[in-house]
Amino acid sequence: MMVRQDSPGNDEAQLLPEPFWTADRASVDGQRMTIRWYRWQILLLVGAAVVSVFPGQYTPLLSVAAFLGAGYCWYRLRNANPQGRWHEARAAAESIKTLAWKYAVRARPFDGAAASAEAENLYLLQAGDVLRAFEDPEIIPAGSRPDITPAMRELRAAPLAVRRTRYLVSRVDNQRVWYRSRAEACESQSASWSLAIGALLILGCASAVAEGVGAVSFPAFAAFAAAAAAVIAWTQLKQLRPLAAAYLLAAKELELVSGQLSVMDLTARDAESTWSKLSADAEEAVSREHTTWRARRAFPR
Repeated sequence: MMVRQDSPGNDEAQLLPEPFWTADRASVDGQRMTIRWYRWQILLLVGAAVVSVFPGQYTPLLSVAAFLGAGYCWYRLRNANPQGRWHEARAAAESIKTLAWKYAVRARPFDGAAASAEAENLYLLQAGDVLRAFEDPEIIPAGSRPDITPAMRELRAAPLAVRRTRYLVSRVDNQRVWYRSRAEACESQSASWSLAIGALLILGCASAVAEGVGAVSFPAFAAFAAAAAAVIAWTQLKQLRPLAAAYLLAAKELELVSGQLSVMDLTARDAESTWSKLSADAEEAVSREHTTWRARRAFPR
């Protein structure tokens, strides 16, 4: 699952305005709550199935308690909707970050002179639209301002060579490395969970055969079936394979853009124009991956 990448590095952290950090914290909190309640819901349902395998005086009571606990988790997920808050807050944070970087490095549509009232007003307008779109006490509190940080102004005023180096290192390469590492991690986790599902299915089949021939007297296959279903539900929640594919695609796109940015001629007459286009393309690659991720994980109330 996507919690925002890793925490922004020191260079990037100085650049980002306060609304990013507010939305970032809301997203992380929403994700933690979502995973917590889903995990307990699945564990309690598996527990109810496992308990039923062992007959006893208190078995029904324990099963009922487990089902009630799972129902409470379901209620919290539907009522509090932490997954919706997680996704909305992440969208707000990433939208603000994209605008901040575009303004700071003079990417389109904020290209032009360093001291450009038109670019500044356009940034404040678009950032204000983002804040209003996601205005919520738990995501973007009312009255939040999309201020331009001193670090954003300083980088915008820097020569093109400085802006390119800073952008490549702190934004493009950092994002590319994160996407590729997450793609590899998702592939590895997907393979591990697939093996677990296969093992549980084999064990369930074996236990069913054993009970059928009278080798065992308790229905252990029910517990294995519940465990396999739980693992399948967990992997569907995490969407490991689709995420791996999306992350890998984004990493490749950023590698292409990084190469173009690295070899561009800074002494050419149209260097600033080329730079503003290519850096905007890089942000488009990041935004496209996040938009796809968010759409795939839509969670209506």
